[in-house]
Amino acid sequence: MLGGRDKLVHAVRMEDGKEVWTFATRSAVDASPLIVGDRVFAPSGDGNLYLLDLATGKEVWKFASGSRISASPAIAGGRLVVSGEDGQVFCFDVRP
Repeated sequence: MLGGRDKLVHAVRMEDGKEVWTFATRSAVDASPLIVGDRVFAPSGDGNLYLLDLATGKEVWKFASGSRISASPAIAGGRLVVSGEDGQVFCFDVRP
């Protein structure tokens, strides 16, 4: 799983490097997406944190932070933390 300056989140199969799916955002994806179970949390420079289905790449949910997100999210204890470039920090409960 990786983001790109091409405004896409790319799911790549580890065995052979083939692309499985892409998801388009409205700005560069400078931060690394985070896989949690069957979900992908993908921050984008468009200010959104996207929740994607790992198998299909379909958008499940998105959170508008109000500013660019260029930092990778972190997870511990069932909580995901990510910050926008305006200094705000957001915490989400991601336990199943």
